[in-house]
Amino acid sequence: MPRKTAEIRNLIIEWLGHSSIGIYGKKIIYIDPFSPVLKGDDKKANLIISTHEHADHFDTNAINKLSKDTTCVIIKSGCGKNDLSSKVIVEMQINKAHIINEIEVKAVHAYNTKRFRSPGTPFHPKGFGMGVVIIFEGVNLYYAGDTDFIAPMEELKNQKIDVAFLPIGGTYTMDVDEAVEAVLAIQPKAVVPVHYDYIKGTEADPLEFREKVEKQSETKVLIL
Repeated sequence: MPRKTAEIRNLIIEWLGHSSIGIYGKKIIYIDPFSPVLKGDDKKANLIISTHEHADHFDTNAINKLSKDTTCVIIKSGCGKNDLSSKVIVEMQINKAHIINEIEVKAVHAYNTKRFRSPGTPFHPKGFGMGVVIIFEGVNLYYAGDTDFIAPMEELKNQKIDVAFLPIGGTYTMDVDEAVEAVLAIQPKAVVPVHYDYIKGTEADPLEFREKVEKQSETKVLIL
């Protein structure tokens, strides 16, 4: 079944499934590609970003399948890189930025404050993973990664985000209501809900998310 895409100025954005995103313009970017949601005929990437080392976000088979000789792979520091075929690997720390092939990528915080593997042990501790702000062909994109609604998101309002990709599934990330809070704080022009209805425990209703967001803000919700 064909996937639905959205056009943002000169870019085409696509939710591949789970937390995997494709961004297509003069260059091709994938964020957190995951083998089970790839089509098999996906275009090779210029840039691949992996936000943390959990297997559904740092899938080396998917990364290698989408890579060519010149592909740059950006990984959160801490991810193992020995199984990556790319010759260009950049390890990122929070609040650091890189410009790769005229694409600016900045790592921002992504962590849990409410969701715990066991008492005192969050699924995503502070510093473990990252979100990213990407500036590509004049479009400002924000991919939140696996995170709750956290205070640093308030600062993103100043980034004038065109499209935000926010998890809504709960259990491991923020749920619908927290994602709405994030939208109100960040004030993106558009938001794409992700990280729902794939892994058990992440069931969520994107239509509920859209209704709540568009009732309280001017942000457009793109359900892909």
